[in-house]
Amino acid sequence: MDRKYSLNAFLAHYFPTFICAFFLACFALSASISLVSSTYFRGDPERGKYSFIVALVLSLLLALSHFVMIRGRSWGVRAIIVFYLVCFLTVLPTYGYKPHPVAYVTGLLFPMLGLLLLNSKRHREMRQKLLELRHERIAAKSAVGLQKNKKGR
Repeated sequence: MDRKYSLNAFLAHYFPTFICAFFLACFALSASISLVSSTYFRGDPERGKYSFIVALVLSLLLALSHFVMIRGRSWGVRAIIVFYLVCFLTVLPTYGYKPHPVAYVTGLLFPMLGLLLLNSKRHREMRQKLLELRHERIAAKSAVGLQKNKKGR
């Protein structure tokens, strides 16, 4: 197998970009949940429990959308973009509650950096390669299916 097309070369080239986008999404989620719970739900005694449930559900959706993106589906990327936008738009109006400046800036910075990374050349190349791999898998499955049909006759 040629080194250019090996799994190790693919991971060495694209994994840092992928994992950076994933961690930025995790940080954006935690910052937005923290700011929302400390501003909008400041007086609610159960806010910790609700924050945990929301974090659990949204992190599962985030992991699912990244998995779908790895499998070559374009709607996974769209879900990640919506995720970043929702995090950004939920943090933005918390300024009226005078949150801690560092928490507010990081709450805005993580989604913007994540969107910037999703729009980077390397991330777009990775998504294109993953889409090509998906098409190759589909072609291989259909070729195997045709061979099985010919043998069955």
